[in-house]
Amino acid sequence: MRRASITGPIILIVIGLLFLLRNFLPGLQLLDLMSQYWPYGLIAWGCLRLVEVLVWNQKGQLSVRRGVSGGEWVMVVFICIVGSSLFWGIKQRNAWGNRISLGAWELMGEAFDYPLSGSMSGGKTPRILIDNSRGNTRITGTDSEEIRVTGTKTIRAMSREDADKDDKKSEFELVKEGDVIIVRTNLDRVANGPQISANLEIQLPRGARVETKGRYGDIDLENLGGDVEIRSDNAGVRLNNVGGDVRVDLRRSDIVRATNVKGNVELKGRGDDVELENIGGTVSVNGSYSGDLEFRQIARQLRFEGPSTNLRVEKVAGTLRFAGGSMIGSDVTGPLVLRAKSKDVELSGFTDSIDVDVQRGDITLRPLGSAFGKMAAKTNAGEIELILPTAAKFELAAKTRRGDIENDYGAPLRTSSEERGGTLSGSVGSGPRLELETDRGEIRVRKSDERFETREVEKPAEAVAPPPAAPPAVPLQRSVQ
Repeated sequence: MRRASITGPIILIVIGLLFLLRNFLPGLQLLDLMSQYWPYGLIAWGCLRLVEVLVWNQKGQLSVRRGVSGGEWVMVVFICIVGSSLFWGIKQRNAWGNRISLGAWELMGEAFDYPLSGSMSGGKTPRILIDNSRGNTRITGTDSEEIRVTGTKTIRAMSREDADKDDKKSEFELVKEGDVIIVRTNLDRVANGPQISANLEIQLPRGARVETKGRYGDIDLENLGGDVEIRSDNAGVRLNNVGGDVRVDLRRSDIVRATNVKGNVELKGRGDDVELENIGGTVSVNGSYSGDLEFRQIARQLRFEGPSTNLRVEKVAGTLRFAGGSMIGSDVTGPLVLRAKSKDVELSGFTDSIDVDVQRGDITLRPLGSAFGKMAAKTNAGEIELILPTAAKFELAAKTRRGDIENDYGAPLRTSSEERGGTLSGSVGSGPRLELETDRGEIRVRKSDERFETREVEKPAEAVAPPPAAPPAVPLQRSVQ
């Protein structure tokens, strides 16, 4: 006798609850949630069916061969196709900006444009709130004490009359409330929000402090001396020449780029690419990012916390980049601590201590001359390569449970073989302790060539200008890197 499954009714209940929740919380990004977490539905379904099969088999009511019906397998394939398509579509929407977010209104009705403008005196260091739910915003700092706003509101409607009604409902405002000057587009007053957007050009006093909030639309900002805070559901952010602290909180973004920031940078949310360069303060990145992350010239501590990667490094004078399944860094100052699930790690030209622990991935370490401290490198599945100057002094403890060991330093380091792996230990002079460990993979301890060792020679000479007729010394040294 075949027993009816409770899986179908539970699926209907969950779907109904999701749409009911959407009615009570209009701002809930239901499609975003479904595109990210739909595989959990399959896992929950499978666990529920497994429990049913085990219970029915224990009672002798169902054979294992009939645990999942043919119709259910068709439904699984259908969910996989729909879920994957939804994930791809949401990702393309984030990459293309508001074009997809406008939905059917991109294909229906006619676009009607309405000019926006306003100005008022704000003083040298005003506090500005920019509330533009849909549309791009460009902000520029100037030497004037006046706040000037220009832009265009675009409304898609079936007729000019309908567009005029929506325009009146969403009148532009430039007002002062207390000590805050507010730039407000009021687009949320229109019931069918996706059919209306506003692109703004805003000029502010250079010393202004700025806060922006919105749902969709890119933010471009430059030449401001105050703090900047950006909050949005979906935005690309590009910042340049900011004198204060920067805080960015995004639910989705195709890119976050910040250059020449004197203060601290704090980034939260989810998205694709992140580029931070020439940051004078600390950098904190907390979230899930699927694209490339690149950090250059970070003067103080950098902290990155993601779903599968945690990093802390004292300073990045050169470059630190996450791309795909790898992390590549050069000219960084420790202490550096990295914890990751699956990551190939390559660090060169670093100083001070290094602590790297990855579950899966190769590790390559090449410090800057003899200016290195303690090192700990561990991987469960991957190779470890350590490249040191010929005259380096250190204490080594290396172990592989399944793999070979190569040693360029010879007798000072002792090799012992085990069933499938081996150890390498000993001291070369008196120096910091270096610990290398892998479960499955080779360990190689090599001597660097002479060209690499010259990188640290006369480094302070960068501040001395060479004679006009002579080739600059520092660029020649750097070309070796």
